[in-house]
Amino acid sequence: MLAACTIISRNYLHFARTVSRSFLALHPGAAFYVLLVDRADGNDDLSNEPFTPVWVEELGIPHFPSIAFKYNILELSTSVKPSFLKWLLDRHGAERLIYLDPDIFVYTALDAIDGRLREVDILLTPHMLSPIRDAKQPAEQDFLRAGVFNLGFIGVSNRRPAREFLDWWEARCLSSGYIEQRSGLFVDQKWINFAPCFFPSVEIIRDPGCNVAYWNLHERFIEEKNGHYLVNGSSELKFFHFSGIDFHDINRISKHQDRFTLRDRSDLAPLFEAYRTEVLGNGYSAAAGVRYTFGYFSNGVLITELARRVYAMSGDRFAGCDPFDANGEVFSHSKKARLLSKTDSSSRYGALNTDLGDFRLKLVHACLRFARLVLGADRYTLLMRYLGYISILRNQGPLFWRD
Repeated sequence: MLAACTIISRNYLHFARTVSRSFLALHPGAAFYVLLVDRADGNDDLSNEPFTPVWVEELGIPHFPSIAFKYNILELSTSVKPSFLKWLLDRHGAERLIYLDPDIFVYTALDAIDGRLREVDILLTPHMLSPIRDAKQPAEQDFLRAGVFNLGFIGVSNRRPAREFLDWWEARCLSSGYIEQRSGLFVDQKWINFAPCFFPSVEIIRDPGCNVAYWNLHERFIEEKNGHYLVNGSSELKFFHFSGIDFHDINRISKHQDRFTLRDRSDLAPLFEAYRTEVLGNGYSAAAGVRYTFGYFSNGVLITELARRVYAMSGDRFAGCDPFDANGEVFSHSKKARLLSKTDSSSRYGALNTDLGDFRLKLVHACLRFARLVLGADRYTLLMRYLGYISILRNQGPLFWRD
């Protein structure tokens, strides 16, 4: 039988309830598992949830505290995905297993996917099936950076080729699952570009009804007919991926794109309205204030992105110690080296919300213009190449270590 799973931290329980209920309603008797990348705080009662909960430390990942410290919440949640799939195949014996991101909603029974996993071992969905022909975001270049396939979905069999694939993927995710697009890395997802090359049992799903999301709306249009949603007039809508949904702006499709709004795409409005109602009814408001366990030292001090990256490039300097221990060497070094802060807002900024009129950016630009005048064209270009390299925090070892 087909089983399904997702991965969340405790503040995403409302999403897990929504995706699991949408799947189970269409697959009676199936199992749905949720990996919580967090620690229980003593007040978590998950006994009445529609899914089977699994805490991340149950997976038995070697050196897990070190991995949980070097990765931020998105990196860790995605990098343990192959480990979770392997654990489910081992412990629960599912013959066919699919992963769905927590912000997905299933509209039609996934019988076709179940059928294909009887024949092939790995199923993937590309971000899009046709070129983008405008200057909006995301653009094709964005998927060259983030990956051709969207890993909000993957299907695997419980056969040897899938196991070999998961072993390969797991090793790379646990060692190099960073969000570092400048160095060619993007969590678990970018590695999957290699999958069709390395593993002949991969099949690419080209059904436009699968994994509909903001990144492929230029090629997919929804209509309702006889109580069912159709994509492009012919394919049943299997599942929609509400990635980047904004619960405070009902006209916004996703915070990650500027191509459409719901005013432009009235065909999507019923889906978004119904989905928001489902998520709100599944405990959205209760998520406010839920802290991510691996986001803080044991004394409650925030672990910054800079502290994580310095730890990641520390080699064996902190071997054998608990990096989260506020009485330990990692905290002591982070405090002494001024790696800590009360806020960590860097992940909030990107191409869609950077204000080039900000006076701080204008000051940076003025300094760079001055550097160009002083250095000349050749040396200025060399400086920019080095700054591009060292802008990756893990490449800043010479700034933090003298040996």
